[in-house]
Order: sequence, then structure tokens, then C-alpha cells
Amino acid sequence: MFIALHVAVSALLVALVYWHISAYNTRNRYTHIPSFPIPISWKWIGGHLPLIAKRRRQLGGHRIKNFAMILDWIRKDLDVNTMVLFVANRQMMYTIHVPISAKVLSDHRTFMKPGARESKIAYVNGERVFGDHGIIMEPGTEVWYHKRKMMDPAFQKKYLKCLMEDMKTITNKMCHVLEQKTDQKIIDIYSLLNKVALEIICTCGFSLRDDFVMLEESELNKAVTDMLEIIPLSLRESLTFWMPWKFNQEKKRLKEANSLLRGTVRKILEARIETHSENPDASPNDILGHIIRANMFSGNISIEDLLDDFVVFLAAGMETTAITMSCLIWHILKQPEISQKIVAEINEVYGGKEELEFEDLNKLIYLEQCLKECLRLHPPIQLSFRRSPNRDVIVDHLLIPRETTIVMSTEAIQQLETHWSNPDKFDPERFAPGKKIQPFTYSPFSAGPRQCIGKHFAIMEAKVVLAALFQKFQLYDPYPEETKLEKVTNMTCKPKDGVFIGIQQ
Repeated sequence: MFIALHVAVSALLVALVYWHISAYNTRNRYTHIPSFPIPISWKWIGGHLPLIAKRRRQLGGHRIKNFAMILDWIRKDLDVNTMVLFVANRQMMYTIHVPISAKVLSDHRTFMKPGARESKIAYVNGERVFGDHGIIMEPGTEVWYHKRKMMDPAFQKKYLKCLMEDMKTITNKMCHVLEQKTDQKIIDIYSLLNKVALEIICTCGFSLRDDFVMLEESELNKAVTDMLEIIPLSLRESLTFWMPWKFNQEKKRLKEANSLLRGTVRKILEARIETHSENPDASPNDILGHIIRANMFSGNISIEDLLDDFVVFLAAGMETTAITMSCLIWHILKQPEISQKIVAEINEVYGGKEELEFEDLNKLIYLEQCLKECLRLHPPIQLSFRRSPNRDVIVDHLLIPRETTIVMSTEAIQQLETHWSNPDKFDPERFAPGKKIQPFTYSPFSAGPRQCIGKHFAIMEAKVVLAALFQKFQLYDPYPEETKLEKVTNMTCKPKDGVFIGIQQ
């Protein structure tokens, strides 16, 4: 007994010494990059965890989930544009320096995505969520190149034009719902737009037709929302989330949400694969069809791998677009002159027609300016992550040590005074025709080869929905005293308590 205890204690001491030496050697490679000193009591294991916890408390305690805001507060305290933090025995370089961001995002073969497993979102509490090889998190391997090449046609102009009728049909459903609610005077438009975005991505992307817009409450909407809320919680509380007696309600919600999301489409996906195998020409030419073809290159791809891509597109196609449309409506109603200009443009483009045609969307120039400005102030995804290669590299005279996690803040870069005058102001004229934007200072869909594959789909969807909304209804701001749009951050950054509008037909 004594010998076994002695061996265990000795092994623990050896492990701690090894950990300490490894941490010391690692941190020694970053002495040229600004950083805060690490408290003596946390040098072995925690690193800058106490500093991050302190900034969270200063910002409002555990209610603050916005990791981008915490990182930028720490950066501002150092008064630098690039810094390094150590979390446990991991190193993370945070930067808002545009030349570094530009190089990292554009050179996707050198600076790859960390991968779903390393990002700890492949599996959460034993639940397969985004899996190992989804297109969003897949590192820059041949798997990713093939998938992207096969999926690209689903987001080109020729295919998007075919989606116009479905988008208009779903938008008309939205208008019908709003007509029934005009007696309520004040409604949460964000909640409704979430259902609209869900039905659009399900219909246009997966030929999964259901009346989500007409439902009072959508289980699928709730499942996506729960998943995008609980996954970041598991990352923020990684030291305790795994404990059986912790976060039991959240774990239960995650299990239910994940089961619904993956279970809802499993039979549909299996039937589509069978149809595609028997007669490829009979399979619908939607996003799901492209996902299937993109994964057919290897016999090692399983049904679970296909579900990974489906879940990614479903989640990304729903919440991000709903966030952008809702935030834009909030800003428009706060500035009557902008509202009047948008309504005038929309009415002119409609020109007495009942509905817009695909070619009309390019005429909504000012509405697109407003969308771009909204995405500048409120990018739904705030941070981009990349991994430096297994060798030291120099970017803009800065040596980045091997295997460094590089974190770039889209939101912070898009609001830098050095690149944007009066950056807190909502000003669509920044994107007026002829205005030039410095490359990589504006990237709400990320940038470089790994930028969001669905960005044109999202802009088209927003134009169709918002044009119909402002053409058919008179909207007003029911709470003019509110001067700030409160947001909450999980995997996306969204309106905290919804976006409320007054509506008249």
C-alpha cells in the first residue's frame, strides 16, 4: 500500500515538473509579444485564467459571455494591437492588426483552421455535434478542397435565381402572419425572422418543406438556439462542465436538441442518398444534393459525416441571417431619414408590381448599403480562429511561434478609428457606390478562401424579406428612448431580448 502511494505521488510530482518545464519553455518562445505577467500561484497550470476571470467580473460577472469583448478589454489595457495569452498550457495570440489578419486569412494553406476536435465542438459531453470533418471546421486538407469545390455551384448566381420563388412564397407567409398581428401593435420581429430564416434554409437548402413561419413555437428553432447556447457554455466552463453533478439541465437540453436536429433529417438524408445512388438526375439540385455529392468521393464518409455538414448549414443559415435583418430593422427605425430613403427606394423598385423579380434585387442599392453597415456594426460571428504551422513564421515583421492559436476579432477590426471615421455611428454612406474599403478591414463573412460560402445567399434572402416587409407595412419604433441595442453572445452575437417593433398595415 505504502509503495503504491509512493509511486503515485512520485508520478504526480514528475508530471507537475514536466508540466512546469513545458509551460516555461512554451512561454519563453513568446517573450517578444506583449502579454500580462502571470500570477505566481497560477504559473504552473492556470496561466492567464485569473486575468480573464477578473475582466469578466469587471464587465458584469458571469452574465458576460462575450469572449471577444473580454479579449479586447485586456488588449486595450496593454495598449497594443497584438498580444499573447496563456490559458492553462495553451498559447493564444489575439490580434486586431490588419496586416497580420490579412496574411493569416488569405494564406489558408499555411494558417489552417484548428479543426473541430481541437476546437472542442466536434463532440460535447459525448454528443456528436459538428463532428470531425464538417466543411466549416475541416482544416485545409484535400477533404475540404473537394467539399468546397462541389458545394460552390449551389451558391452561384445561376442557382440562386432558382430560389427566388421559394423565398417569395415564405416571405408572403411572413406578411400574412404580420397581418394577423397588427392589432397587437408591438411584436418581437427577431423571433419571427428566426422562423422565416429557418424555413428558407430548409426549403431552399434541403427541400424540407414545413410551415415553420406559421407555428407559434418551432421545436427546430429552439433546438438550434439551445445548441448554439450550450456549446459555448461547455467551452467557457471546460474545467467543470464534464463533472456529472454540474450543468445537468444544460446537458439534457443539448442532448434533446442534438437528437432532434440529427434525428429529424436522418431518414430524409438516407432516402436522398438512395435516390441519388439509383438515379442521380432525379435527386433535387439543392444544397443538400451538393452536400451529398461533395461527400460521395470517399467510401469512408458515413451518414454521420453528412449530418455534420447538414447541421452546420442549418445553424449558420438560420440564426445569422435573422440577426442581421433584426439589427438592421432596429437601426432603420431609430433614424427616420434612413427609413424614408429605404422605403422610397423599395417602392420605386416595386413600381406597382406585387412582387420583385430576381433582377430587381440589384436595384436595391441603398438597402444593400444598409445591410453592409449593419454587418459592420453587428457581425453575427465575432471571432476567427486559425492555427500557425508546425514551424515559426514571420508576418509583418512579427515572429509567430509554431502551433499558435491565432484569434482575430472581426467586430473590433470593423470598428477601429484608424480605418473608420466615427465608427460607432450607423452610416450606410460608407458603402455608397464608388467608396473604397481597405481590404481586410471589413469581413463579416470572414475573408480569403475560407470566407462564408453562403454570403450571397444571405444577402439575397435579407433583400427579399426586408423589401417585402417595408413595402407592405408601416413600421415604427415603439421604444424611442432606447439608444443602444443590447446583445448577448453565445456562438453568435444576437439581440439580447429580441427586437420589438410597432407595425401598421
